[in-house]
Amino acid sequence: MQPVKIRILSTTSEAGSEAQSTEQKYRGQMTEKGGKYYVMYSEDGQSGLDNTKTTLKWDDERVIVMRSGSVDHRQEFCRGYVDKSVYHTPYMKIPLTTETTYLYTYFRDGSWHLEIEYTLYHDDKPYGEMKILIEIEEL
Repeated sequence: MQPVKIRILSTTSEAGSEAQSTEQKYRGQMTEKGGKYYVMYSEDGQSGLDNTKTTLKWDDERVIVMRSGSVDHRQEFCRGYVDKSVYHTPYMKIPLTTETTYLYTYFRDGSWHLEIEYTLYHDDKPYGEMKILIEIEEL
């Protein structure tokens, strides 16, 4: 396992309101197995997901985000793919649909870059347009 720093920039655009952006930084561990890459890290108060472990799994065509702990959720991104999932919290289950419109993963200058754009639906109603950039740099 290789120690890494992780930087996540997310932008949410909802109809009728101004886009909101957040930045989060973590330290984690990375490994490669069978042509797929894995990064594991622990969420903290900055994301609102204390005591949650997150695993990112990716290759050239898809990115999978798996969370377990205070919330349980698996979300898959692949250009043109519609992912139906349930976001489990201690209080409720939230049905989500993710429609990926853009996905690009690449390695440049010693860092991985995962770019994802998607529409998020809650109860089959559009919730917002999302853009995420994940940068992963070996330490």
